[in-house]
Amino acid sequence: MTFAVKGPFPGFFKELADVVRIFFPEAREVPEGGGLEVVITESVRGRTRLSEARLQGLLSGSHSLEGETHPDPLVEKRLHKRQQKLAVYFALKEATGMSPPWGSLTGIRPARLVYAEMENGLSLDAAARRVRETFDLSPEKAALLLDVVSTQQAVKQPEERDAGIYIGIPFCETRCRYCSFISCQVGDGRILPGYVRALVREMAAVIRLVKDHGLRVRSVYVGGGTPTALPQDLLDDVLVAADPLIRNAGEVTVEAGRPDSITGEKLRIIADHGATRISINPQTMHDQTLQLIGRAHTRTQTEAAYQLARSLGFGHINMDLIAGLPGEDLVMFEQTLVWAQSIAPESLTVHTLSLKRASDMYRFGEQIPREKDVDAMVRLARETARDMGLNPYYLYRQKHMAGNLENVGYAKPGHECLYNMDMMEDTGSVLALGAGGISKRVYENGARILRAPNVKDPQHYISRIEEMIGRKEALLNGQGKGIRRPSSPSDQPDILALEGED
Repeated sequence: MTFAVKGPFPGFFKELADVVRIFFPEAREVPEGGGLEVVITESVRGRTRLSEARLQGLLSGSHSLEGETHPDPLVEKRLHKRQQKLAVYFALKEATGMSPPWGSLTGIRPARLVYAEMENGLSLDAAARRVRETFDLSPEKAALLLDVVSTQQAVKQPEERDAGIYIGIPFCETRCRYCSFISCQVGDGRILPGYVRALVREMAAVIRLVKDHGLRVRSVYVGGGTPTALPQDLLDDVLVAADPLIRNAGEVTVEAGRPDSITGEKLRIIADHGATRISINPQTMHDQTLQLIGRAHTRTQTEAAYQLARSLGFGHINMDLIAGLPGEDLVMFEQTLVWAQSIAPESLTVHTLSLKRASDMYRFGEQIPREKDVDAMVRLARETARDMGLNPYYLYRQKHMAGNLENVGYAKPGHECLYNMDMMEDTGSVLALGAGGISKRVYENGARILRAPNVKDPQHYISRIEEMIGRKEALLNGQGKGIRRPSSPSDQPDILALEGED
């Protein structure tokens, strides 16, 4: 299916196209002559703006919405864009008879919308209800949002001088066929020593910057890729260099990642350097699925890795699972959940498969489970997590997710990952080291955020390491690409959209 968007504000077309893809994920946008045409018309009388979305071609119908203009240009742009998006959404909902679980939301951080309403004076319950009504969320997703924010509210929030540290190891021994992340295969390993030397150089600079700017390290997260894809001597080099950051951190996570990359010696190195949390991520218990998606480990190796980690004293292990993997049905996913429950991790992250254009699965047209089956998997995961005593504590969404669903992190009380919450809700500053890391400085409880990215390619990162350090210095001196998040007046009937979040 092809579609075209027409209207007086081309700057909104990308976001309006995202709304169309809520209903038709594989639809392709064309400049003219699409099978479906979405035509936007508007009129303004005084401070009242009327937006109408009209459908032509494969579907017919229309929906109109009234809204008030705003004197602040930034607020006006966001409210205006939201009004058009909602008009398109309700026109499509009425024409198709579909009720998407997340309603009109297309962004990654729906919980931020609840926080925005709370900042305008609403209680948590009232804020969640306002978000549900404004964006047409299903009762189930609204309840999930309420639970996530409730869990977060019980955890001490970061202060302005707090910072998380991300240490990126963008290498894996093999590349998963669903992967679109910034990661490279280890191959012959020749790039690894040079990469670690550059990372250690950046780490030394960050240690100095943390001290010079009076920052307090709230969390350290060593992620990837697969950090344990490094040989044990290089893994030790990274963690030795990170020791001044780790020493006073409230939380230290190392993604042990793939079970086939884990050895007793690597786990001892991780433990000796003060890790308080590790991840061992099988994605599924089914060996045939693991082979199909390009992972070189088995169920037996996962079980052995967990037993080894427990024998070495690790008291907080996270497990990642994926709902909607190719070839799996609800029965297979339920078997994986029962298996995970028997292993009893302290936290469980359930991802919904997202097929990005850079992944092999997308390029080769891999068949994945039907939307209703994936929805049932996600619902069953939440029930299983509840039975395990785990509460949802953070969530995020991505484009091209099966069933237009979500990723959710569950944890036992007191085992919520601070880094995940601070990063996802934009409540805490992050200094991100390594290729592809994006640092951010959060001011005024998220009202102003400055960002500074590292280059993505590991070879470019190595050759330009001094430039990456300079970018962090500039960031902490108040320079960088920034966004401002003004709050709507408390009597405004609509809430302000955060960038990319509705």
